[in-house]
Amino acid sequence: MSRKKKKKEINIKSSETKTFFGLIFLVLGIALILTPIIKEDAPIFVYIANLLGWPSLVWGLAVVALSINLLTEGKHFSKKIQIVGFLLLSVTLNTLLTFWIPAENLEDSLTLQKAGGVIGKTLHIGINNTTGDILELVILIILLVVAFSLITGVQIKQIADLFGQMFSKISFKDLPEKIGSSVEQGKLVISGVDDDLDQDFKENKPDDIHIQESQGTMDTPNISSMQGNPRVTQPVVVGEINNEKDTTPSKPKYLDWKYPIIDNLQEPIKSEQNKEVYKDEARVILSVLKSFKIPASIAGVTIGPTVVRYALSIPAGVAVNRIKRQSNDIEVALKVNRGTMRIEAPIPGTSYIGIEVPNKSPNYVYMKEMAKKLLSDADKYELPLILGRDIAGKPEIKDLVDMPHLLVAGRTGSGKSIGVNSILGGLLLTKTPDELRFILVDPKMVEMELYNGIPHLLTPVINDTELVVNALQWTTTEMMRRYRLLKQVLVRNIVQYNKKMGYPAMPYLIVVIDEMADLMLTAASDVEPKIQRLAQMGRAVGIHLILATQKPVVTVITGLIKSNISCRIAYAVPSAMDSRVILDQTGAENLLGNGDMLYKDQSMSKSVRIQGCYISTEDSMYIIDQVKSQTVEEEGEVDITQPPTVATGPNGMSLERDSEFPQALQVVIGEGKASASLIQRRLSIGYNKAARLMEQLEAAGAIGKADGVKPREVLVSSTSEILGNSSNDAMLEES
Repeated sequence: MSRKKKKKEINIKSSETKTFFGLIFLVLGIALILTPIIKEDAPIFVYIANLLGWPSLVWGLAVVALSINLLTEGKHFSKKIQIVGFLLLSVTLNTLLTFWIPAENLEDSLTLQKAGGVIGKTLHIGINNTTGDILELVILIILLVVAFSLITGVQIKQIADLFGQMFSKISFKDLPEKIGSSVEQGKLVISGVDDDLDQDFKENKPDDIHIQESQGTMDTPNISSMQGNPRVTQPVVVGEINNEKDTTPSKPKYLDWKYPIIDNLQEPIKSEQNKEVYKDEARVILSVLKSFKIPASIAGVTIGPTVVRYALSIPAGVAVNRIKRQSNDIEVALKVNRGTMRIEAPIPGTSYIGIEVPNKSPNYVYMKEMAKKLLSDADKYELPLILGRDIAGKPEIKDLVDMPHLLVAGRTGSGKSIGVNSILGGLLLTKTPDELRFILVDPKMVEMELYNGIPHLLTPVINDTELVVNALQWTTTEMMRRYRLLKQVLVRNIVQYNKKMGYPAMPYLIVVIDEMADLMLTAASDVEPKIQRLAQMGRAVGIHLILATQKPVVTVITGLIKSNISCRIAYAVPSAMDSRVILDQTGAENLLGNGDMLYKDQSMSKSVRIQGCYISTEDSMYIIDQVKSQTVEEEGEVDITQPPTVATGPNGMSLERDSEFPQALQVVIGEGKASASLIQRRLSIGYNKAARLMEQLEAAGAIGKADGVKPREVLVSSTSEILGNSSNDAMLEES
């Protein structure tokens, strides 16, 4: 007797049940979406409108997402947390829209249909009776943020950081003075938005796997320091712009310069590369993809200094995201640390997908091999920057003149400071002090002290952040002096000028700041505009910036700085957000450290991965000692870190006063009080200029010192006490 075949039971997890409920939810979702839009008095639409109001549209999106999840058996909208987010958003909107309805209109059904419906009314009354209006509104705003986080996947901490960055530049201490009486004119001034107008510039499947190999070397650094000798200095006098010294080109002083030799630099350490290991890893990658029914083949293997790249070829119709989604499985199969594998789709200039994994036998890049390459091609570069070798082993040496400025960022220990030292080492190997000068800023006081005493330095390494502003101001003045020199001989840039003179009459000037975060923390308002102006105008006269930071956040690498510095280097960073701040794209969060970098300039649409050059402290000292031995005593050097000394006339009047100074003086005397907002309003000028006029009035002795938020005391009763009688009469005639 044969057994009867038992029928398959239908349960809640069966595909038939999911399809049934999916169709029901789909119809319901469409009805919910149409309710606020369709103008039909069908009972179902009227009922939904009364129950949910306008947020029924968001309710409909959540229900449709749930129906698609059921109909596709979890292939789409599989993250139930997003559906929960839509539901939370719907409930919150119901309550929030009802919140604004006056209490006497809560019983009007037509009003509720246009707001949050009966559900919104019930929730609003329940919450409001317990918390009151203000606390209810706060709760609803918080629920909106939580719903946004659940739907988009953005962490609440990231949202909080965003708000924090938005308000980080507002100084609450200065708000009373900065707002001042501008509120009376309907204009709120928090910072100097209305700047004064006289500021000058606001990349066939083969039968065999082809392996391309390249080698290089690197170790962990040990930084030491030494102190150089101070120089004889004299103060800078602002206003001395048309004298003979200003328009006279400098004369060469190092005619017998001997370039440093590289014989005793550390020899590269090379490791044997077992190509069978890479073939085995290629088979593992194909095996993992095959298990997920992803057809692929290995088009080639490129062995870089510290990274191996497997080029995958996939047939047309296979989505690239399918491979990206299996990145964790490939990492586990290859036994590499989580987060150290990087997928590049496509490899630039090809139709292949690159899978980059750490090389188990790395060959780091050493200064000696890069210096040999540089010296053999030294004539190709004006300001050569040694970077390292790319993933194919090609030496990467860039010209700073083409950049023309460089931004370097990465976490502590990623190789950022060593990269800057290798750049400086390459420049010292190829440039004399007559061709190149440096201003080095090192707030950490340990990274650049060994450069003290080299003749290329305009001033000893600056450690005090308070002196950096003075140095940047001097550099700005020097930039304008150089422009006057170019104008004098009718040339457009430093190359044409030196060519016309027949010798390097105008040396290049590179400002290197090793840690930007400390400067932006202490003097952002003074440092940022000067960096911006130098970045905008410095290229033509040979002034270039190299800025480095270990804190890649928007308060340090601001939008103004990024907009003027398109060439950037990103070392390893903790998160994808940090990578976006530096490069405007992700990828740096998967770097290996120890000099592994992503390089991008204005000519590239995607960044290039490079293994940075390693230079030890001993190698740096070997080059520096050769340079120091040729130092020539230079008389009467300018101390660029001193504040400018304002020149004065016979009557003691400052020659560095804005043209509005007499009018500002007359305003404060007439009012009997002085404040930046008062001058700003009366003279119709920006806050920056008004604040500068206040400083000039104080320096002239016309007003007292600041006393909190109170207006300053006026110390004079007549303009003649400051300007003299003739100046006073002329001013009165003009008015």
